[in-house]
Amino acid sequence: MLFTTNDLQESRVRGAARPDQREIALSLKGCSLSFGDVKVLSNVSLDVYKNEFVSILGPSGCGKSTTLRLMLELLAPNAGGEVVFPSGKPSIGIVFQKPVLMPWLSAIQNIELTLSMGPNREMPKEERRDKAESALQLVGLQDFRNHFPHQLSGGMQQRVAIARALAADPTVLLMDEPFGALDEFTRERLNFELLRLWESPDNSLSSVVMVTHSIQESVMMSDRVVMMSPRPAGVEKIVDVPLPRPREVGMEEHPGFYQTVNELRKMVKHQ
Repeated sequence: MLFTTNDLQESRVRGAARPDQREIALSLKGCSLSFGDVKVLSNVSLDVYKNEFVSILGPSGCGKSTTLRLMLELLAPNAGGEVVFPSGKPSIGIVFQKPVLMPWLSAIQNIELTLSMGPNREMPKEERRDKAESALQLVGLQDFRNHFPHQLSGGMQQRVAIARALAADPTVLLMDEPFGALDEFTRERLNFELLRLWESPDNSLSSVVMVTHSIQESVMMSDRVVMMSPRPAGVEKIVDVPLPRPREVGMEEHPGFYQTVNELRKMVKHQ
């Protein structure tokens, strides 16, 4: 697949929507956070827009996962910071680095278990089963519904975890290094599967925020990449990714991919 400079220029124009025309799904405003005497986050401000894919990069232990937990409101910022949902609080799902499946439950039972808790606990059993079936179909595992975790590969287990998150019909999906424990081939395949799910009209998903340690992965998947500084972490820079969508295998040859990866690498080198 060959790309020209004109492709890069056109993709920049397509990705350069006026900020005042984009709807905000959630915002962090001046968020700092400390655990005892350890200051983890320092004045983090970030808008996540509807219908965008955002990746968060930064040094190990700088507070990337903590930032996701603020968005999920599992943690509250120090006084003066706030988490804002301008259009009302959306349904938020989360996927962790490890699938954390119950080993004594089948794939479909793991999904149904999640749907039986929290705000969905009153959902009728038949509806839980239907939602779990639909979620497994989205990730291509409908034929493995009755398999137990030990009968599934690492990539398949992670797909069950993604299906579990999607079954609750989130509009915002938070992902904490979801592919970090997978081999390179499985990771790349799941990258494109996730993008296919995000772009699909068959689910409610609008915005994705993903923590990753891979510069290439962040550029390939995202509309914007948030680079965080060493702890106490702040937002060092937000980099727009000038690649057209849909993303495809071979897009690493696009000049915008090279330029953005190199820009992020230079930032990492000087941290």
